[in-house]
Amino acid sequence: MRISKLIVILSLLVVIYEYRYRILNGVLGIAVIRRFVVGNTLKVPGIRKKLFTSFLS
Repeated sequence: MRISKLIVILSLLVVIYEYRYRILNGVLGIAVIRRFVVGNTLKVPGIRKKLFTSFLS
């Protein structure tokens, strides 16, 4: 029983890794989630500085 659970979990992780960009596009296609992710990403000073200095240069 324990080994079968391990195999199922590992298989699920492989599938998620293989389709990670397709999953990410699907999740970020939802406007509310996209706004939340972008808003919180821009709160990180390093990312914000890199984005806005590249636009101003």
